[in-house]
Amino acid sequence: MENFNIQLLEKDYTIEPQENGTFRIFEGEEKIGVIYPEPGDLAIEWKTMDDLEEGFVAQIGELISEHNM
Repeated sequence: MENFNIQLLEKDYTIEPQENGTFRIFEGEEKIGVIYPEPGDLAIEWKTMDDLEEGFVAQIGELISEHNM
């Protein structure tokens, strides 16, 4: 799996897919967190164990999903 870049709110983030299904999120050289998808009632829900805002995680997750389609 190759790294890819996404843009959210005029910022560029590098996404580093991991073998275990998680995604490491970088802003520049700094890792800001790890997110992962989980099945929800109606759709995939994006979660994190890091100190990231829930809305941000959902938006980044949606962009990852779009990239992977």
